[in-house]
Amino acid sequence: MADVTESIFSWRVKDLMKENRYSQKKLCELCGITEAAFSRYMTSARLPKTEILANIANILHTTSDYLIGNDSNYGYNQLEILLASSKDNLSLNQKKKLVDILMDEYKNTQN
Repeated sequence: MADVTESIFSWRVKDLMKENRYSQKKLCELCGITEAAFSRYMTSARLPKTEILANIANILHTTSDYLIGNDSNYGYNQLEILLASSKDNLSLNQKKKLVDILMDEYKNTQN
């Protein structure tokens, strides 16, 4: 079970680093950890202590639960970052589908 959690952690941190455009060095500076320690977390050798996990989550605009796999839902901030960083890779049809989903939800809340 630990291997699954740690690989989820590594994948999600890498994904959010990409979305936030943070290098490993920059994230480590912001978190106050060494690159060696960060490397151990990312290669599944171990998970960070609670306070370090919280720092990483805050800097990446997410929750500790999301990073370790206890929460698979994105919040608004994650969705905004994901859409902003992916918009150029979406087709016009895909963008229209996203707008349609939001407009349908908006209309449903107005009724």
